[in-house]
Amino acid sequence: MNPRVEKHKAQANFTRYRGQPGGHYESYFLRANHPQKKEAFWIRYTIYSPRHAPEKALGELWAIWFDGHTGKHVAIKQEFPINRSEYHAYHFSLDFNGALLNDHEARGSIDAGGKTISWELHYKGNEETLFLFPLSAYELPWPKAKSLVPKPLASFSGHIEVNGTKHIVDGWIGSQNHNWGERHTDEYAWGQVAGFDNAPDSFLEVGSGKINLPFGIKTPYLTPLVLRHRGHEYALNNWHEIVLARAELNGFMWRFSTENSEVKIEGKIEAKVDDFVGLTYYNPPGGVKYCLNSKIASCYLKLTEKGRLGLSHELYTKHRAAFEILTDNPNHGVKMYI
Repeated sequence: MNPRVEKHKAQANFTRYRGQPGGHYESYFLRANHPQKKEAFWIRYTIYSPRHAPEKALGELWAIWFDGHTGKHVAIKQEFPINRSEYHAYHFSLDFNGALLNDHEARGSIDAGGKTISWELHYKGNEETLFLFPLSAYELPWPKAKSLVPKPLASFSGHIEVNGTKHIVDGWIGSQNHNWGERHTDEYAWGQVAGFDNAPDSFLEVGSGKINLPFGIKTPYLTPLVLRHRGHEYALNNWHEIVLARAELNGFMWRFSTENSEVKIEGKIEAKVDDFVGLTYYNPPGGVKYCLNSKIASCYLKLTEKGRLGLSHELYTKHRAAFEILTDNPNHGVKMYI
């Protein structure tokens, strides 16, 4: 047992916000998909604190119901002063304006803009915390944005009520996630699959991000990837692998490829424009980012084991992939809901 790893697992859901004057954002979110239907939910508890103005910090509650059959998604957000939020540096228990979240349940409601979403959910899972980055990234100031998955392959039960219609959640598979930083990544694509159609016990976490450098220079896509498949974790997320990985985002299709001496993993995540919900994220240094959010995307993945005569595995899901694009470009073509 590695004490360093165990320490980070134990702290995975501890809140990092301390009223930092340099700005901070921090989000805990839950997401899961219907076992068969093209339906999904996303619920997010967020702390936002602008740079040099911690007295203006906010708590935020977000919720989206994705209906891929009708295309009539419902998205809602509520903001309130940070003093109406409770969070803890040494254990996981949130109370955001009466909406609760801990390591096994989430309860709350949002009523705004003539729309209402409420949730009463229990969740559980036995998978180990998944670290998208090397452990050093969680100990050092860089990268500015951190992300991990405290509970991959979580099973959800309960219900979500959307504008008066109750949706029963019974054995939906998804995840509980935590991310934070002093600023959002300048540009990224992020993907997650909690159970493929042909590999229900496999889990993928992948991101491709660009960082703005001085003099108008921008890095190529930096791509960490972690795949858990058939009892093995393929973590292609040391700095060498992150830099050498390849990625391309073309509209709403994202292709990526990464490898080491043992394996090569190639993938494609895509969604139709109508499968996205456009959101506006405040950025602590100032301004906003546009998050194009889908939880009903498709994913195809090919895993090639180099040491076993090129043995390959193909994994896919038709509409159970999470796919987010963060951009500065307001002309992205996705309907803005919030």
